[in-house]
Amino acid sequence: MNLSCSSLPIDWQPRMTADWSNLTLRRSHGFTLVEVLISISLFAVALTLLMGGFRFTSKAWEAGERVTLQTSELETVHRVFGNMLERLFPLSLLPVEQDGYAFSGSEDRLRFSAQLPPYPGAGGLYTVEFAVAKGRDLDRLELRIAPFDAETFHDSELKTDEKSLLLETSDRLNFSYYGSAVGEEWQSLWPESEAPPQMVRLQFEGTEKRWPEIVVPVSINMDLACAYPELAGECRLDL
Repeated sequence: MNLSCSSLPIDWQPRMTADWSNLTLRRSHGFTLVEVLISISLFAVALTLLMGGFRFTSKAWEAGERVTLQTSELETVHRVFGNMLERLFPLSLLPVEQDGYAFSGSEDRLRFSAQLPPYPGAGGLYTVEFAVAKGRDLDRLELRIAPFDAETFHDSELKTDEKSLLLETSDRLNFSYYGSAVGEEWQSLWPESEAPPQMVRLQFEGTEKRWPEIVVPVSINMDLACAYPELAGECRLDL
């Protein structure tokens, strides 16, 4: 059977043109309201995830910087604390029975005589003090240095302008001392009548993750290396 163009409906061509025109018109109107709402919802979810990741990264960065700073401060305290005790210079304050040795130790203060090098300041014999200033929320560890004076060594306050802040922390800081002269355990107070202890300890208390304690041995044997400033270095055992 042969079909010819004459057999098609007369209005076929106009109808097809009208359908394509309607489709083109609908597309030219843009997105529907549902599509817009879905797009906004997806964008909000993506933005929330992005901001959450940014906050997490920022907090992790701040925590890392905090730990790095605290570790650096702890290393500084350990180095300064150890170096100063290594320079402890054994002195007996005359008379020994009354004034004891040039070493004073309590829970919040450590004071001793030390021979310091000529750099960065003038070298010589100095009184070195590590003091804990206890505050309501923070403890401050300070280093104080003054020229040695036997008459003022046991004063309650070391008068000096040479002060350095070594550490400021929410931990509770305290010193303790170990030596067989007092007992086979750590002491919070070291008698001034006794020679310096064998070890000195700085403890950090009060945090969930405690910093390790700093323990420094005192290598000087006071009986074998003692000196009197007024007797030009004569040892007690030689008297």
